[in-house]
This record gives sequence, C-alpha cells and structure tokens, in this order.
Amino acid sequence: MSFRIDPAAPLDADVRRIAGEQIDKAIAQLGATSSGGDPDTAIHDVRKRMKKLRALFRLVRHGDAAFYRQENARLRDGARLLSSARDRTALIEALDSLGQDVPASLSTEAVDAAFAPLRQELLARRRDADDGEGGTDALIAGTIDTLQACRTALDGLRFPRSKSRAVASSGFAATHAAARSALKVAEKTGGAEDLHLLRKHVKYLGFHLALLAPLWPEAFAPLRQAAGDIADDLGRDHDFAVLRDEIGAGQHPLVLALMDRRQAELQGKGLVLARRLLAEKPAAVEMRIARLYRHARKSAVTQM
Repeated sequence: MSFRIDPAAPLDADVRRIAGEQIDKAIAQLGATSSGGDPDTAIHDVRKRMKKLRALFRLVRHGDAAFYRQENARLRDGARLLSSARDRTALIEALDSLGQDVPASLSTEAVDAAFAPLRQELLARRRDADDGEGGTDALIAGTIDTLQACRTALDGLRFPRSKSRAVASSGFAATHAAARSALKVAEKTGGAEDLHLLRKHVKYLGFHLALLAPLWPEAFAPLRQAAGDIADDLGRDHDFAVLRDEIGAGQHPLVLALMDRRQAELQGKGLVLARRLLAEKPAAVEMRIARLYRHARKSAVTQM
C-alpha cells in the first residue's frame, strides 16, 4: 500500500511498515550517490521523504507523544542540514518562473537586462554556500546516520490496536486545527512567515489525506489536490519573499514590481482554497474521520 494506512491493520504496525519503507528508500538513494548517482537529486528526494516521515509521525503523535517529539526533532534537524543548497536552487527556480510570466508589454531585451545579472548573482551565492558546507559526502553520511537512528527508534513505536481509530482521527483533527489557526493569522497579517506557517500545516494535512485515502478515496482525492495546490502557491510565494530579502530594497526594481504582482496572485489563490479546505470545525473533522475509519475497517474485514 506504500504511503497509505490500511484501516484493517494495527495502526502502530502499519506506521512502522510505512516509515520503514520511506527510510530504506531514502538510505538507498543516498547510498547510490557513491556509485554515480546524482547527489542533488538524491538530497532533494530525501528531503521530501523526511517531510513525509514527519507528517506520518505527526498523524499518530497521540499514540506515543515521546516517540513523536524525539523523532520529529531528529528528522527536523537532519533536514535542516540538507536545506541550504536546495533553498538556493529554489530561489533561482522562482526567478526563472517569474521571468517566464511577464506582461506582453515588456520587451525581451528589458526582461533579459533585469533578470540576467540577478540570476548570475544567485548562482554565485549558491556556489559560495556549497563551498561552505563542508562537502556533500559528509552531509550524505550524516543524513544516513540520522535515518538509521530513526529506523532503530521505530521498532519501539507501540500502542494498543484499540486506540488506532482515536489516534488517527485526533491526529488528523489536530493538524486541521493548527492549519485553521494559521489561516486566521495569515489572513489578518498577510506576513510572509505567517503565510509560510499556513503552508506548512496544509502540507502536513495533504500528507494525512494521502495516508488516510483508503478511508474514502473518491472524496479525499480532491481534498489532497486542493492541499497540494495551496502548498505549491504559498511555497512559491515564500520563495519570492526570501528572494525579495536577498535582493534588498531599491535593487532590481522591475523584478520587485513583477514579484509584487505575482505574489498577490499566489496569495489570493492560496487563501481562497485554504478557506474552502479548512471550512469545517476540528471537532466535526475528528468525528468524521473516526466514523470513516470504523466503516473502512469493517468493510475490509468483511471482504477478507
């Protein structure tokens, strides 16, 4: 079932299965870099797997709070070590996407004159960051150690099967509630970090919807799509916010003006979708997930 929870199985055992698969794949990807694999691609993919692991552990945190605190911190700190090069690349990608979405009234020459020097600056800063990180090999080795430690700790994750439904539904509802709270703040302030926090919680919610998709695949698919669209829009918006800080006030005015226009579009789309996705109150969400979990488990047992 890959990154899917089987409602007929004990939840703690299924979490160990899913997490073990993600960890093993991540270690294999990193290990392949020593025999010709592309380290940039491996690091990018492994960062995604670490986010999925954190989302998985967050979903079941009420089953074993100590395990969640320990492994969430371990994976969070490990992912930070992988962030710098990827974050620099994201800024370049954001600039490139902006350059491909300019008003027709702007000439190609004007766009090139505005974007090319800044792109070269960003490339140079990425090279400097890469040189200062102490080497990709050491970074990969440290990440493998982190993942292996998580793999070992995973064997200790246990909670009664009778709690599976309550653990899953309360974990989902808690993430939904955190996203709703973040939405209220982001709507009020419009601040870059507040929008980024909203994006983070919606991203977790999207992973939860993927994990619990077997409860009702047809209903969860559009919700997952909405969560993904919000994460993409607000993620790009945050890239632009970071890029704005990199540029500094008064520098590259055309690029800044185009960013203003694009960020307004991204934030508008993201907030509209977030209001729809998060319209339901957490208590109602928890009850609905619990009922769907029970029905899905009964259906699975009946079909055996």
